[in-house]
Amino acid sequence: MTITNLAIEYRITVVVLTLTLVFGGIYSYITIPKEAAPSIEVPNIVVTTIYPGASPDDVESLITQHVEREVQNVNGIKEIRSTSTEGVSSVIIEFEPDVSIDDAFSKVRDKVDLARADLPDDVEEPVVSEIDFSEFPILVINLSAPYPLPRLKEVAEDLQDELESISGVLEVDLLGGLEREVQVDVDLVALQGYNVSYNDVVDAIRTENTNIPGGSVDVDALNFLVRIDGELTSPDEINELVVKSPGGTPIYVRDVANVSFGFKERESYSRLAVYQVEDEDGDLVTVSEDPTILPVISLNVKKRSGENILETVASVEEILGRFPFPNGTNVVITGDESEAVEELIMDLENSIISGLIFVIAVLLFFLGVRNATLVGIAIPLSMFISFTVFQALGYTLNFIILFSLIIALGMLVDNAIVIVENIYRFREEGYGRFEAARLATAEVAGAVIASTLTTVAVFVPMLFWPGIIGEFMSYMPLTLIVTLCCSLFVAIIINPVITGIFIRLESEGKRERSKLERRVFTAVIVAVGLMIGIANWKTLVVLVVGIPLVMLLHRKVMKPVGDRFVATGLPRLVDRYRVFLDWMLVRDYSKPRALLRNSAALVSLSLGFVLMIVAGVVGALLGGTAALIPLVPGAVLLILGLLLVVFHTLESIYVGGKASVKVGVIFSLLSLSLLALMALGPREVPLNTIGNLMVVPLLIVVFGGLGWAFNKREFLVLTDNRARLLTAALGAFVSILTMFSIAPTGTEFFPVTDPRQVRITASGPLGMNIEASNEMADEVHGRILGLLEATESAKAAVKNLLVSVGVGGDFDFGGGGASPERSRVTLNLVDYADRPEPSTQTLARIRNQLQGIPGAEIEITQDSNGPPTGAPVNIEISGEDFVEIQRIAGDVKQMLVEASDTGSIPGLVDVRDNLNTGRPELQVQIDRERAARFGLNTSKVASTVRSAINGVEAGKWRDGQDEYDITVRLREQDRASLESLNNLTILEEGQQIPLTAVANLQVRGGLGSITRLDLDRVATVSGDAAPGFNGQAILGQVQTLLQPYQDALPAGYQMAYTGENEEFNDSFSFLTIVLLVGVSLVFMIMVAQFNSVSAPLIIMVAVGLSLIGVLLGLLLTRTPYGLMTFIGVISLAGIVVNNNIVLVDYAMQLRDRGMDKHDAIIEAGATRLRPVLLTAMTTVLGLIPLTFGINIDFVGLLVNLDPNFQFGSENTQFWGPMGTAIISGLTFATFLTLVIVPVMYSVFDSVSARFSSGDEGDGAVPVPVPAT
Repeated sequence: MTITNLAIEYRITVVVLTLTLVFGGIYSYITIPKEAAPSIEVPNIVVTTIYPGASPDDVESLITQHVEREVQNVNGIKEIRSTSTEGVSSVIIEFEPDVSIDDAFSKVRDKVDLARADLPDDVEEPVVSEIDFSEFPILVINLSAPYPLPRLKEVAEDLQDELESISGVLEVDLLGGLEREVQVDVDLVALQGYNVSYNDVVDAIRTENTNIPGGSVDVDALNFLVRIDGELTSPDEINELVVKSPGGTPIYVRDVANVSFGFKERESYSRLAVYQVEDEDGDLVTVSEDPTILPVISLNVKKRSGENILETVASVEEILGRFPFPNGTNVVITGDESEAVEELIMDLENSIISGLIFVIAVLLFFLGVRNATLVGIAIPLSMFISFTVFQALGYTLNFIILFSLIIALGMLVDNAIVIVENIYRFREEGYGRFEAARLATAEVAGAVIASTLTTVAVFVPMLFWPGIIGEFMSYMPLTLIVTLCCSLFVAIIINPVITGIFIRLESEGKRERSKLERRVFTAVIVAVGLMIGIANWKTLVVLVVGIPLVMLLHRKVMKPVGDRFVATGLPRLVDRYRVFLDWMLVRDYSKPRALLRNSAALVSLSLGFVLMIVAGVVGALLGGTAALIPLVPGAVLLILGLLLVVFHTLESIYVGGKASVKVGVIFSLLSLSLLALMALGPREVPLNTIGNLMVVPLLIVVFGGLGWAFNKREFLVLTDNRARLLTAALGAFVSILTMFSIAPTGTEFFPVTDPRQVRITASGPLGMNIEASNEMADEVHGRILGLLEATESAKAAVKNLLVSVGVGGDFDFGGGGASPERSRVTLNLVDYADRPEPSTQTLARIRNQLQGIPGAEIEITQDSNGPPTGAPVNIEISGEDFVEIQRIAGDVKQMLVEASDTGSIPGLVDVRDNLNTGRPELQVQIDRERAARFGLNTSKVASTVRSAINGVEAGKWRDGQDEYDITVRLREQDRASLESLNNLTILEEGQQIPLTAVANLQVRGGLGSITRLDLDRVATVSGDAAPGFNGQAILGQVQTLLQPYQDALPAGYQMAYTGENEEFNDSFSFLTIVLLVGVSLVFMIMVAQFNSVSAPLIIMVAVGLSLIGVLLGLLLTRTPYGLMTFIGVISLAGIVVNNNIVLVDYAMQLRDRGMDKHDAIIEAGATRLRPVLLTAMTTVLGLIPLTFGINIDFVGLLVNLDPNFQFGSENTQFWGPMGTAIISGLTFATFLTLVIVPVMYSVFDSVSARFSSGDEGDGAVPVPVPAT
C-alpha cells in the first residue's frame, strides 16, 4: 500500500510523530473538562414572566396568551407548551432539530418585545432563556451556627459573593434564613383620618430618598461637581418625612405608618441531619447515631456549561478553606456531583484498564510477548489520538465517551492483529522485516479498510439522532467513529513501522544487550524508582513487588503455557478445524430435491431480507405507502423461506427415529436447566411460561417419534453436510424466536439504576402558607427518621438528609418559582459499594412509611444516568371544552388510583394530575358605572388594592455595602381579613371613597395551574413506576385498562400517551431506520470491496443470524429489550462483519490465485482462525469488566495499597444490557464466521456455478499455492 510504503521509508518521522501523539494525548486527557453527563443543547426556548400575586387565570389571560400569539409566528416551531401558575407564566417553545437555536432565540426575543406592550404595566420584564440541562447545582453548601440566623445569612451572602467570583460558577442561590428589609406598615384608619392616600406615602419616600447630580460649577480656578445627596442614612429618618402639608400643617410618615427594620415574610426553611461523612481516606465515619436536625442556610452552586466540574469544585473547596467563618460555624457539603463524576470516571477508567489487561493477556497467550506488545500499542495510541481530537472539538470527557471507549477497546486491536499477524507470517516465509511489513500490509489493507468502514458506517446514521435523546447519545457514535478511524491510522501507518523495527522470530533468539545498554537501563529504572518512592512509598512497594510477580507469572506460567499452545495447541486446533471444514464441505447431490429445497430456502430468505431493507429505506424517505411495494413481497419471501427451513429442519436435521428422540430429550434437559436459571433472580419467569417454552423440545420429540413409529426413516431426505448445518442454524434461529415470543423479557427505555440521591416531595393544597408547609415537612422527615432508626440497613445507606421547605418543582423548563405549599426531603446515599441493601429496597421502605399523611401528595423521584425523559405513564387529554377535559382527567385519574391501590397494576405509583385546586381567590369585582361616578377607573382601583395588599417597593436604603428594600404596605391587621379589606378607601380629589362603594368582594376557588399545548388547554394525568418494575410494562397495562374508556370518549376529545412513551416510540423508530440504513451502507461498501453481490449477501445473512446469540443472552439474563440493547444490536451489526470480510476476502484472493474453491475455503478458514478468535475474544473480554461489574481500583492499589475489589456498580446497571447484547451476539457470531460463513460461501458458489454453467463445478482448475 502506497501510504504504508511511504511510512516505512520515513520511519524515523513516524516514530517521532508517534511520540508526539502520545504526549499530546496524555496532555489532552489531563486538561480536557470532565463531567458526568454530556452537555446538551436543547432546541427549546422558555419565556418566563413574573406577575406577583396574580391568579393562574389572570396569568393565562393577561400574559401567557399574548406571548403565545406573538411567538407562534416564528418559523420552525415544533410545539408550544405553556404553564400558568400563581404569579408565573412559563411559555416553552420547542423547535425542530434543524433550526439554529441562536437564530430562534433572537426571533423569539423580538416577538416577546412586541408582546410586552400588551402586558400589564406592573409585570416584571419577561425573561427569554435557553434551556441548559447542565445548569443544575453541582453541590450544596449548608451553613449552621449557634449565633442568630440574620448574622448567618450575612455570612452566607458574603460567601455567595466569593463563590460567584469563580470563573466556572454560573450562580449561587441561597435557601433558608431571614432577609432584612425596611418595613413601612401603613395604618388604614390614620390614612382616612388625615385624608391621605396610600400612594401619597409611597411618593413621599420615593421623592425624598434620592441622590441626584447637580452638574458642575467653576469657582475661581477650580471646577466643583454639584451633588444633591438626599439618600436616607437610617430607617428612622423615614419617620420624619413629610407626606402632605394641608394648610401648612405637615403630616409625617410617623403619623400614618410604623417604620421598622425587620424581616421579609419568610419564603423558605432549610434543615439538615448528618449521619455519615467520609474521612480523608474516603472511608465512611458515623457522625451520630441520632443526629440533630439543624436549621441551615443552603447555598446551591451551579456550574457554567462546558466547565470542568472537578476544577470548579476544587476552587469552591479552596475558598471554603480560607473563608473567615465566625467561630462555631458548621459547614456541610451535600449533593457533591464532583464525587459522582470522579467515581464514575474512575469506575470506567478501571473498567478500561481491566479490559486492557484481559485483552493483553489473550494476546500474550496467542502471540507471545513481542507480538502482543506490537498489537497492544494500538489501544493506547488510538485512545491518545482520540483524546486530542475530542479536546480540539471542544467536547467534555463524560461517561458516554468513556463507555464508548470500552466498546471500542477490543475493536482497536482488530486491525492491528490482522496486520501484525500477517507480517509475522511473511517473516516466517523468509521475507525481510520491512519487506514483510510492506507485502503483508498490502495483502490485507483492503480488507482492513473495508472492515473499518463497515463498522463506522453502522454508526454514522446515529449522528443524525434528533431531540434531547439524540443529543445525549450522539457522543457514542462520534466517539466510536473517531476512535476506529484512529485505530485504522495506527494500523496502516504506525503498526507496520513499529513492527518492522521490533519484530523478531522465535528462531532468531534474543539479542544480547551490550554492557552499556544494561547499565543505562539499570540507571533509568533506579532513577524512576527513586522519584516514585519520594512521591509515594506505597506505590514504590506495589511496583517493586508487583512487577517481579507479574514477570515471574509470565515466565513460569503464561509464557510456557502460551508457547505450548502456540507450538502445539494452536496447530492442533487449526488441523482439527481443517478436518471439520473439510467434512462440512463434502457434497452429496444424490437427492436433488434436497438441493432444490435448500437453495429455495436460502434464496427466499436472502431476497426477502434485502427487500425488507429496501422497504425500510423507502419508508424512511418516501413514507409508509411507498414502502409497501418492496415490503409485501419481502415478507412473503421471508415467510416462505422460514417455512421451508422449519419443514426441512424437522425432516432432515434431527434425523428422525431414536436419534431424534435422543436429541429432543437432550435439548429438553438443556432447556430445563437454562429455564431454571431464568426462574431465579429479580426478573424471574413464571412457571407457566416455563411450561409453555417446553413446546420447542417437545416438537422435536414428537416428530422424531412419529418417524420412528411409522418406520419412515428411508423417506427422510438426507442432504449434504452443508445443508444440514445451514438448516440447523436457521432452525435454531426459529427456535430462539419462538422462545423469545413465548417468554418475552419485556421492553424498557433506559435501564433503571440504583440512585445516589432520592428526593421526596410533599405538596399540600395550594394556598397553604409556609408555616403549615413546614409542619407537613416535619411530619415527612419525622417518619423517615423513624424508619431509619427502626431499620439498620436503611440507616446505614443514608449519608445525610436535607429538608427544604418552600421550594419550587423540579427543573421544569423555567416554570414555577418558590412554592410555599411544597417541601422536599433529599436523601444523599452512600456509595454503591457501601450500601447494605439496594437503593430500590430503601425507596420501597420509604414509600410505605409515607403513606397516609393527611393533605399531602407525596412524590418520590431519583436521579438517573440517562437523559431527562417524561413520566413512564403520561396521558394528555385535550378537547374543546375545558370543563369536559377536567371531567375526563378526573375519571382517568380515579381509575389509575384504584388500579394502584388495589394492586391490579403492580408497580404503578404516584398517580397525579396537573389540575390542582388553586388558592382561594378574593375577587374584587369593580362596578365600572359606580366607579366612574366617583371619577375612578378600573386601573386606579386595581392599582390601589394591589399596592395596599401586596406592598410596593418605595426604594432602597444603603448601609455601607449592603442594600435593603423599603417596602410600604398596609399593616397586617388591615389586610388579614375580609372585613378589613372592606374598609379600604381610595382617595380621589380629596375624598375618601370606600372600596365597597365601587366594588364587590367575593371568595372563589380557581385552578392551581393551567397547561396549554399549541394554544389550547390540556390536562395531564401521570404516574411513575415503582423501583424494580418495568415502566413500559406498566404503561401497557394502563393502556389496556383505559382502552374501553378511551373508545367511549365524546367526539372531539383525545387521549395521547406522551412523556417517556413518546420518546420511546420516537427513539425506537429512529433506531430502526438507523439499523436499516447502516446495514445498507455496510452492504454497499462490501459490494464495492468484493465487486460481487453474493459475498456481501452471505455476510449479511450471518449478521442477521447473530441475533440468535443476542436473543439467547437476553433470555438467559432476563434483560429487557431497551434502548441500550437496541444500540448494542446496531453496534454488533458493524462488529460482526469485520471478521467475515477478512475471511471471505482472503478466500477470494486464493481463488484468484487459482486455488480450488474447496481448498481455498479451508485454507482461508485455517489461516484466519487465529485473528478471528483473537478479535472476537478481545472485544468480548474488553466488555466483560463493565458488563458484569468487575471493578478493581488500580489507582487505590498503587497509591494506598487498597484495590477495593468489587462486583457491580451503577455503570453496570446502565451499560450492562448493551454489553450483554454485544457479548452474546458476538460470541455466537464467531461461530457463524468460522463455520456458517464458509459453508454458505460454498453453497452460494455452487448454486451460482450451476445456474451459470449447468453443472456444479467451480470453474477453476486446482493450482498449487505456496504454503501460508
